Amino acid sequence: GYPFVPGSSLKGVLRSEMERLLNGLGKHVCSPDKLCDPEKECTVCKLFGGREVAGSIRVRDAYTDSRRTMVRDGVRIDRKKRKAADGGYYTMEVVPRGTKFKGRITIENPKLGEYRYAKLGALLGTVRFFNATSKSLGGGVSRGFGEVLIVPRLIREITADDYLEGRYEGRELVSLIERDDLGEILERGELPMSPDDAVDRFIGDWKGYVEAMEDGGKEP
Repeated sequence: GYPFVPGSSLKGVLRSEMERLLNGLGKHVCSPDKLCDPEKECTVCKLFGGREVAGSIRVRDAYTDSRRTMVRDGVRIDRKKRKAADGGYYTMEVVPRGTKFKGRITIENPKLGEYRYAKLGALLGTVRFFNATSKSLGGGVSRGFGEVLIVPRLIREITADDYLEGRYEGRELVSLIERDDLGEILERGELPMSPDDAVDRFIGDWKGYVEAMEDGGKEP
């Protein structure tokens, strides 16, 4: 078969990154071991869901067209004896650096309050934060595995009218990579999804919503 990245794994990482970002900004984030307060439901729960709260984001598995993998050797260390543990030899099957996976993320009803694209902005802002900081997905990070970049390529909006009239692809909101080659972007040391007017507008909707809620606002 072909290697793939489970959508559940990517969704979990994005949720953790959004919590980390909002906590760092001093914004309200629900405690994961408690029910979300319906009077002050945080953006994380609105997007990803929580206990007794349905999320609005769907993350599909991401697949690659290549079957190429490599086997890496490893040895577990006995910390007390400071030497290789008995039976500690193991192998890991990994994909080569630079392997590209393609997937799809769907957000149902991106609006929050009066901010039309707040949920989309929350996702894009989190992706930008992830690419600029951790860039880690999966296990073996300390051994050099799991370094990834999330590269949004095309954003489409599909309305109920689109479905009724058979326009299942909706309309294009923004194409983020066609203007420039991804390889050239990475070679220059830049981040995918560099500042873009549309992206900044979407993220601005998210910021506006978060600030409004922090000031005691309520959704209609």
